[in-house]
Amino acid sequence: MAVLLLLSVALLTAYFRESDSGVAHRVQDGVLTVVSPLQSGTATLTKPFRDAWNWVGDLFSAKSENKALKDEVRQLRAALAEELATRAENEQLRALLAFQEDRVFPKGVQLVTARVIARSTSAWYSTATINAGSSDGVEVYDPVVNGQGLVGRVTKVNLNAAQVMLVTDQQSFVDAMIQPGGETGSAQGIVSGSVTGDITLDYVDKNEKVEVGQYVVTSGRNGSVFVKGIPIGQVESVGRQDVELYQSIAIKPSVDFRKLDIVAVITR
Repeated sequence: MAVLLLLSVALLTAYFRESDSGVAHRVQDGVLTVVSPLQSGTATLTKPFRDAWNWVGDLFSAKSENKALKDEVRQLRAALAEELATRAENEQLRALLAFQEDRVFPKGVQLVTARVIARSTSAWYSTATINAGSSDGVEVYDPVVNGQGLVGRVTKVNLNAAQVMLVTDQQSFVDAMIQPGGETGSAQGIVSGSVTGDITLDYVDKNEKVEVGQYVVTSGRNGSVFVKGIPIGQVESVGRQDVELYQSIAIKPSVDFRKLDIVAVITR
C-alpha cells in the first residue's frame, strides 16, 4: 500500500512538473483520444433508456401530484358544501325567528324548533319526518311552520320524532282566507293539496272579488287546528265560470319545499 502511495505521488509530481509536450501529457491525450468516442457512443446508446426512465419517473410524479390535487379539490368541495349548508341553516333559523317576532300567537302557544330528517318519496303522499316528538310536547294536529309560512300539520307522533303532512299533500285541507286589499274583501275558503303537489283555494264564492298577487293565510276559524294569520301562499291565477258556484284559484306556496330543513311546531 505504501509503495502504491509513493508511486502515485511520484507520478503526480512528474505530471505537474513536465511541460505539455511531456510523456505523461502525451499518454493522457492518447487515452482521451481512444476513450472519448467510446464514451460518446455509450452515451448515445444509453440515452433512450435514460429518457425512458426519466419519463417513467415523471409519469409517476405527475400521477402522484394529480392524486394530491384531486384529494385537495375533494376536501375543498366538502368544506364548501358544509359551509353552504351551515349558511342555509342559519338563514332558515333567522327567518324562523323573524316569523315568531312578527306575530302575536294566542296565549299558551309555544314553538318547538325541529329539523327535517326525512322526506316522503311517494307520488301519492307529501310528508316529512322531524326530530321532535311527544317528549318535546308535540301532538297530532299541531301546525308546522318555517320562516316562510305554513308547512303542514302533524299526523303521527312518537317519543322523539313526528310525521308531518305537507300542505301540498292531496289529503291536506286548511281553512284559509284571502288578505283584504284594495277593493277586495277577505274571501274565505279551503286550501287543498293535490297529487301533483299544486295547491288551490277552493269553495270561494264566484261573486267574491279575488285578484292575482293577493296573499292567502290561515283563517283560524273556530274549531280549526291552525292559528290565524299564517302565510300559505299567493294567488297565482283566478278562474271563473258562469256554470260554477265557486272560483278556481291556484295558489303559489309561500314555502319552498325543496329547501325544507328547519321548521317549528306550534304547540298548545
